[in-house]
Amino acid sequence: MTHNQGYGYICLLLATLFWGGNYLFGKILSTEIPPIVLNYARWFPAALILFVLLSKRTLQFTPIIRQNWLILTALALLGIVIFPVFLYQGLQTTTSLNASIYLAVVPIFVLFLNRCVFGDPIRLAGLVGALLSFIGVLWLLSRGEMQRLTQLAINQGDIWALGSAISWSIYCCIIRFKPANLPNTVMLTTLVLIAIVILTPLFIWQYQHLPPAFFSNLTATQYGIIAYLIIGPSILSYAFWNYGISLVGTEKGAVFTNATPLFAALFGMLVLHETLALYHIISACLIIAGLLLCNRK
Repeated sequence: MTHNQGYGYICLLLATLFWGGNYLFGKILSTEIPPIVLNYARWFPAALILFVLLSKRTLQFTPIIRQNWLILTALALLGIVIFPVFLYQGLQTTTSLNASIYLAVVPIFVLFLNRCVFGDPIRLAGLVGALLSFIGVLWLLSRGEMQRLTQLAINQGDIWALGSAISWSIYCCIIRFKPANLPNTVMLTTLVLIAIVILTPLFIWQYQHLPPAFFSNLTATQYGIIAYLIIGPSILSYAFWNYGISLVGTEKGAVFTNATPLFAALFGMLVLHETLALYHIISACLIIAGLLLCNRK
């Protein structure tokens, strides 16, 4: 393993660490704030921060951005608009258990999508690693009792959550087409600004259906969670993920998605004071074994 690949794996783990918090806190807020409004409250401040910090550097790459506007728009639409909005919409009516299962299918879906669309070979170690990691997620979500999975209730929210997972799968596949000479920070800034252009009319439409002075009625705790969503799962996670994928590739990188529920459980212990159980340890071992198998030479 090269030093660059090592940095890539660290970045992917950091990305899923912050997304684990998004999974926990996003579930809490999604029942109180409409999905488009919540996503806009998360990304608009992030866009302002990135613009203030990186606007001058981003303008230097305007010709490259113009040449690659189509793939950049697709990435912004899939990763920053559809993926979180569909997830928040789904979490209003489905369980976090169901949504996690759909997210856990992403690495396997990416393998077959890369094979069917781009002709990438499916390595046996990669497939076994993705399946082993997927089993680890199921073990975590079922709390070590797999029969719980047969009792899942399917509703309209599951369709939204499944659409969210598919959107993220496609994002992971087509990120290979991002311009190689576009710095990661500049690409992130560009994607977020494009996403805000897409989201703004949708936000205005949904905000008109809310009670007057909606944001002024939010609690300090809710604003604290939104602040976390802005810095962690938005700016840092996407920066780490895009950079990590560029170093290790989509097939090896996509399986790290399965670390998200594991980190969500860790946040549950730290924030909600949930107790560590045997199924947590078994699940962690399965997920880590899957990651190692998928990424071994």
